[in-house]
Amino acid sequence: MFWADQIANDLKDKGPQLVDDAWTTSGFAHIGSLRGIIIHDTIFRALKNRKINTAYSFILDDFDPMDGLPIYLDAEKYLPFMGMPMRSIPSEVEGKTLADFFADDFIKTMEIVGTNPEILSAYELYKSGQMDEAIRVALDNAPKIREIYKKVSRIDKGDEWYPFNPVCEECGKIGTTRTINWNGKEVGYICEPEMVKWAKGCGHKGKISPFGGTGKMPYRIEWPAKWKVLGITVEGEGKDHSAATGTRDMGNHVAREVFSIEPPYDIPYEFFLFEGKKMSGSKGLGANAKDVAELLPPEITRFMMIRNYKRAIEFNPKGATIPTLFDEYDKAILAYKGETDFPDLAKVAEYSQKEGKPFTGYRPRFIKIAYSIQLPRVDIFKDAETEKGSPLTNEEKHEITIRIAYAEKWLTNFAPEQFKFQVKEAAPEVSLSEDQKRFLENFEKELQTTDWNGQEIHERLHAIKNSFNISPKDAFSAIYMIFLGKDSGPQAGWFISSLDKDFVLKRLREALK
Repeated sequence: MFWADQIANDLKDKGPQLVDDAWTTSGFAHIGSLRGIIIHDTIFRALKNRKINTAYSFILDDFDPMDGLPIYLDAEKYLPFMGMPMRSIPSEVEGKTLADFFADDFIKTMEIVGTNPEILSAYELYKSGQMDEAIRVALDNAPKIREIYKKVSRIDKGDEWYPFNPVCEECGKIGTTRTINWNGKEVGYICEPEMVKWAKGCGHKGKISPFGGTGKMPYRIEWPAKWKVLGITVEGEGKDHSAATGTRDMGNHVAREVFSIEPPYDIPYEFFLFEGKKMSGSKGLGANAKDVAELLPPEITRFMMIRNYKRAIEFNPKGATIPTLFDEYDKAILAYKGETDFPDLAKVAEYSQKEGKPFTGYRPRFIKIAYSIQLPRVDIFKDAETEKGSPLTNEEKHEITIRIAYAEKWLTNFAPEQFKFQVKEAAPEVSLSEDQKRFLENFEKELQTTDWNGQEIHERLHAIKNSFNISPKDAFSAIYMIFLGKDSGPQAGWFISSLDKDFVLKRLREALK
């Protein structure tokens, strides 16, 4: 059973469900952040398919402090804001905070890939008073929470630590404040100059009510508090949070021992690595989620994220990753059509759609389209019709047009040289073996009487190759070398047919001199 359907099966008798995910608005969302929201969206869809009363929320953690400076922000301008809540820091867009600016970008990305959760603001949860009771419970149970830190995370917070960080009334920072006492109505706090390395507090000492958005709980306490306040029943996390002694482990203990609830159903998912590196939005490391979402069709992006949430994804658009993804997606569509017996893969195809059902008509391979658009005199739609064996439908023409656009984008921005080619105007100087020369000599003779179409030339090439018992690599590299100056290229028959016949014959004769 596909993993999301298994989760829905596990929860079918557990009442209404609230699926939730969250993200800190500390920079442009990287592509790894998109994996979480698509995984949770897939679970939401699976629950809905089982007719389970289900909602899906996404929390913007806009009350978190700026604790890192992304490389794309002006350091001189933004370093003074370090330690302040992201929602309080102005952006370059008039009327927008940095939290708003980064959130707007990610919300657009969510729309591109077909996710539509209810968007919630962490700050508004605090300001509205929804978090007040959880804050009171956490402060009243500070000794117990200190013990949980020590027991689970092996962190000794000391006897005077409290699970609340006020916004300093003097400097507006939240990342530098430390609560030093709690009397049931107010907290006493200090804005510490040297508490963290990434921000400097002003030294102010004060008292303030912890309610109504005057501050926030630390993340390890805030997370289970949100489970309690909102009634979240399903929420996973990336591998870094799910490790033993990690954030999730801590949250589970706080949920049970402090807030008296069972933790949500857990889905720990693997890392998304961009060019071999784990990403961080707050440091500006990794591919912008919106950029990558626009590089691939939404169904391919979703397919990549959900086919196996337990497997790390290594994404490198500069290699063969993108053509391979298209090929693997096409295999999933074959399973969906029932042409191969892989029911889980068929489900991946179904849940990969932005909306509606998968397209099941004819489509050429992505790599074939990428090669074809580099060939002169090629009518991709005519070739596709020949390959299909019948006229293309309007929907098939539309799907091919979409693949052409993504192939052009990949070739322009990311494709390695091995996938790019250009016919050399002058014959390259190449060293051919005697077998290759005999192969080309016979090929030149055959072409003089061959119908000038890709399929016919393709068949002649293979017949000559077989008759001379020359290896495919030696045979086809000879053709690519004399026309492209490299030992690989597109399908040779269709490539040759895209060129002028007189030009081809002349080039073959020049190579044989």
